[in-house]
Amino acid sequence: MDIVEDVVIVGAGIAGLATALGLHRIGLRSLVLESSESLRLTGFAFTIWTNAWKALDALGIGDYLRQQHVELHSGKYETRCVTRNNLLQALEKELPQGTIRFGSKVVSVEQKKNLILVHMADDSILKTKVLVGCDGVNSVVAKWLGLQKPAFTGRSAFRGIAEFPDGHGYKPEFLQYVGKGFRSAKDIEDDPAKMKQFVLNKFQKVPKEVIDALEKTEVGAFVSAPLRFRFPWNVLWGDICKGGVCVAGDALHPMTPDLGQGGCSALEDGVTLARCLGEALLGKHKEGEEECAMIKRGLEKYAKERRWRGFELIATAYVLGYMQQSEGVVMNFLRDKCFSGLMAGIAKKMETVEDIVIVGAGIAGLATALGLHRIGLRSLVLESSESLRVTGYAFTTWTNAWKALDALGIGDYLRQQHDQLQSGNHEVRCVRRNILLETLVKELPQGTIRFGSKVVSLEQTKNLVHVHLADGSILKTKVLVGCDGVNSVVSKWLGLKKPAFTGRSAIRGLAEFPDGHGYKPELLLYFGDGFRAAKDTEDDPAKMKQFVLSKLQNVPKEVINALQKTEEEAFYSTPLRFRFPWNVLWGDICKGGVCVAGDALHPMTPDLGQGGCSALEDGVTLARCLGEALLGKHKEGEDEYVMIKRGLEKYAKERRWRGFELIATAYVLGFMQQSDGVVMNFLRDKCFSGLMAGMYLKRADFDCGKLYSP
Repeated sequence: MDIVEDVVIVGAGIAGLATALGLHRIGLRSLVLESSESLRLTGFAFTIWTNAWKALDALGIGDYLRQQHVELHSGKYETRCVTRNNLLQALEKELPQGTIRFGSKVVSVEQKKNLILVHMADDSILKTKVLVGCDGVNSVVAKWLGLQKPAFTGRSAFRGIAEFPDGHGYKPEFLQYVGKGFRSAKDIEDDPAKMKQFVLNKFQKVPKEVIDALEKTEVGAFVSAPLRFRFPWNVLWGDICKGGVCVAGDALHPMTPDLGQGGCSALEDGVTLARCLGEALLGKHKEGEEECAMIKRGLEKYAKERRWRGFELIATAYVLGYMQQSEGVVMNFLRDKCFSGLMAGIAKKMETVEDIVIVGAGIAGLATALGLHRIGLRSLVLESSESLRVTGYAFTTWTNAWKALDALGIGDYLRQQHDQLQSGNHEVRCVRRNILLETLVKELPQGTIRFGSKVVSLEQTKNLVHVHLADGSILKTKVLVGCDGVNSVVSKWLGLKKPAFTGRSAIRGLAEFPDGHGYKPELLLYFGDGFRAAKDTEDDPAKMKQFVLSKLQNVPKEVINALQKTEEEAFYSTPLRFRFPWNVLWGDICKGGVCVAGDALHPMTPDLGQGGCSALEDGVTLARCLGEALLGKHKEGEDEYVMIKRGLEKYAKERRWRGFELIATAYVLGFMQQSDGVVMNFLRDKCFSGLMAGMYLKRADFDCGKLYSP
């Protein structure tokens, strides 16, 4: 029986390996065919711009590569010079063993019904449902699609790399030197020694550091390559996909190096192609739709997204090259006196737009990010602090939260670390906040969270949201989710009223029992009169501990023991605030591509124990609604912005009443628990105790659903 591959990728270069890793991240297997016997690590190094770093973050290897390459001083744009071998090896390392098959040269392609037959140089034939040509400028796959052969520009590029074992002392900055082109004989291009001398002779008016770098470059490190490009209209109007076949990287858009976007755009291709295939194969399908139709739809979406991008990059690079190396007096004058700033700015504008940005790496933010990741949607989480904020010790995780954690795929892992409390048919555990956050982070791709990123304001422009950060930089995104807590910048932008102070504060702490405590795993609540504390008590942990001990005289000895075992510095006090429930019911909790979740949506008092639990519900619900909108069945010709808006409106509809109910119930419980009135105390202790216990269980008997709609 013949084995049919799901996805075959031709070429283990940047585009091929990026596509393979993108597919692997979302759970789709691929086979990469490479004609050489090992990774081809030629090419030395290339500039990686902001757009490529976003792609590398999406693939989960951005932070790893940042550690090895110094950032160049280029203002708010992230730019590094990355060695090609480091990039390829980083991509390969993340792939499952056996993904790349070396020594596999493709000679021809044939379409047969719903399969593609890939003919190899050794006369073997591979069958696959999807074929992705990442086989460079001389692509066999591009030729099969009917794309015209790339044209020679009439120019060649000399490249090299200088080795400085003891360091070079240069500043980490990006500099370009522009001048008229010059001609070289054919024998120079074939002789590295002549090539080096030729370059040194022509570079007389550049800084000494540049000459020094050229002289330090070994003769054998000089290479010459003819510059070829695909006419941009061929990318715009040609067949870049057909059935289950498409192309990416230099097989799609070979361009001159003048813009420095060849490798960067190959990384973009890989992420986009993986996402489009994932949406087609893993998302919601039309009833009875065949797999080949889904694949075709996914590849057509990829082609639609990449046509204009390829056209723009090829054309811009060509124009830049023409301007840089023109021999005309007028053009030289315009270039040097008028266009130099424009030319530098063109490269910087080659940035991408984020799909989803989440503000805040708390429970709601990380749960949303993980939910999106599980269904194949990438997000970027902005966290103002320099690391995870793991304050808060522990919180009660009720049945509804465990259903959300199961939907996110981390429920069983957390169960192993936290004992179940004896609460009948309901699943209740006391979960350490730091363990929950660290578990959520561990499941996310590397680079998902960007620490030290404080959001100060927002701006809606057409179909994008501009996120202004404290460092002066601006991020553009299609979707913005505010999970930035009770003082949310996003909820303020939406027009939600500031949370109100209840007039109460909560004193919290955590007792450590290194040798175990011997208590039964059960949940107990003690009700009593509220009491007042002086301001200095709330600011002094030692006074706080003594104050609490003096007020809790009529509780079991075990409770007193736990309080006494709690270190003074482990006590802290926080004012209790909440959003009026009618603000959640009638306020704008989403607008365009912006919404809020967690405490940014429904801050509530802790009396019901549902703050963290409802944040987990929000994350699952929001991920599902966005997934249905972006990955599901769409109306013909429907705009992406309309789909996003529809998804967020569905999320808001599902969460309004739930937020209203939880805030109101928590407030009523708090009022009953800490009332000073004689009548209310009597009713609470004698009549309502069972009712109050029932409120906890009833509000916990809720299922936010799975990440995928049935």
